[in-house]
Amino acid sequence: MYKEEIIPIAIENSNKSNSPSMEILEEEICFVIMPFAGWFNDYYSSIYCPAIEAASMTPFRADNLYRPSTIVNDIWLYTQKAKIILADLSGKNPNVFYELGLAHGLAKPAILITNSMEDVPFDLRALRVLLYDKNEPRWGDILQDQITRVINEVKESPLEAVLPTFLSVDSESNQNTISPNDKILLELRNDIDLLRSELGRKRSIRYNSSQITESEAEIFIDDMKSNNVPENIIAERLFNLGVPSNWIINRLGSS
Repeated sequence: MYKEEIIPIAIENSNKSNSPSMEILEEEICFVIMPFAGWFNDYYSSIYCPAIEAASMTPFRADNLYRPSTIVNDIWLYTQKAKIILADLSGKNPNVFYELGLAHGLAKPAILITNSMEDVPFDLRALRVLLYDKNEPRWGDILQDQITRVINEVKESPLEAVLPTFLSVDSESNQNTISPNDKILLELRNDIDLLRSELGRKRSIRYNSSQITESEAEIFIDDMKSNNVPENIIAERLFNLGVPSNWIINRLGSS
């Protein structure tokens, strides 16, 4: 699973003022948007914080939006000053989507995290999405390494982590600006990435579910044979997908 050592959460405002200090604002902030219930606090302290710090950035997050304080002001300030947004969309938490919407409106580079692609709206799937699987023995370590790597990549090419719709064209007042032609190219690439992501997701669901139907197994065999995959490999993969061995033998023997 993830590392057992719990790293102290990077944001603690109990002994500070309600708003971030100017000293904090001058750091390279990665603002983390995520739920605050259950295991998420542990994920933040033991996975997200170390990953962000390994990329030479400072992690911050906000507390619950509904507490009686100036938390909305803090969220707005963190979002404005953050260099990168890291958003965990697991569970479709409404607060997370509210904060992510603010970040999109400011054209902030965003990295998305989820344990299910079904929690990611279709229009956002062209962005960098890190999918974690808690059934993997070392899923926490794997996710931590992925976050560090992707943050470093986004720091090199931040515009690729921004939805083209929110990019300004030739405005000197905003650092996230591009030429009209570059915006068109980014929009086209965004659409292509979105289609590629959706096709890959459907193919994964089709071939990697715990059990497939007979018609899906037929399609699977045809696809594998068209790619010259040996029959013993096809049989093994079908068996792992829950297809009865007798059906596999009869189908491969008759083809």
